[in-house]
Amino acid sequence: MTTPREDPQRQLAVAAQRLIDLGNSHAPNTQRWRDFDLATSLATEAAIAMLGPRPRQKRGQGGKQRILACLLNRQGQWVSGEELQAAARIGEWARRVRELRVEEGWPIEEDAGRYRLTASAPDEAAAQQWRVLNGIRRREGNARDRIRALFEARVGEVVTRDELDYVARIKEGSRRTRELRDEEGWPIESHIEDPVLKPGQYRLASADDVDRRDPRQRLYPENVRSRVFERDNFTCQECGRDRSAAERVGDRRFYLEIHHRNAVADQLDALTEAELNDLDNLVTLCHADHVRQTASFQRRRRSERRGP
Repeated sequence: MTTPREDPQRQLAVAAQRLIDLGNSHAPNTQRWRDFDLATSLATEAAIAMLGPRPRQKRGQGGKQRILACLLNRQGQWVSGEELQAAARIGEWARRVRELRVEEGWPIEEDAGRYRLTASAPDEAAAQQWRVLNGIRRREGNARDRIRALFEARVGEVVTRDELDYVARIKEGSRRTRELRDEEGWPIESHIEDPVLKPGQYRLASADDVDRRDPRQRLYPENVRSRVFERDNFTCQECGRDRSAAERVGDRRFYLEIHHRNAVADQLDALTEAELNDLDNLVTLCHADHVRQTASFQRRRRSERRGP
């Protein structure tokens, strides 16, 4: 006598009877779900034994498309994960939801195991953004090279920590970003320089070599920079502009730097930490005005050395 597991037809019959019993059961939901999972598992094993592996679906007819069809049919409504799993008829349904959202740009919200499609068409800009990220991630080279490529592709746009980590293939995207800023002088802004940005968001103001950051900006700790910029209302104390005002007149290369009132360039290296970070001697300038003031200061120094 064979067991149900050895006889696919009998196993399928047993599974079907369990599902019928489940419909008449008054057991707690947790128990009924366990019975359901067991019955569907037995039915799947029996079907595979009788019919062989499921044929590969034609393009556009797979689990991902069934999930999308389910969400489109109930656009704007919350759909449970169990319903999407049943619609997909595959084990990796959650992965397909992520692909729809991230790779194809469908606006799918998630909350406590429920999903909701908020529009009837994908966001093509978001999908293109993912394609750019994925292309950079696949490049050869080191993490800093790939992060540099991402900022160059998105000059003036917000780049998130998650995106940096994704293209870097490591969880140190923010660290590599600071290296680009402090070691190579890239004018990369964070919430320290622009209050519109949130922690974990960054923006490259310009990829042009002439707009590189003053290398001695790295001497000022972030807590000092934050206090000075906030005190000065994130506004250049020379031209009176903040980022919004600069963008209104077409200047998208605007960014802020710290200026020391009493020392410049190599003089900063000789200051003590207390003298360097004395808030009374620090002022907020935009990069362009900082360059002009530094050049003017250097001319005066050269003139004084030459004498009358």
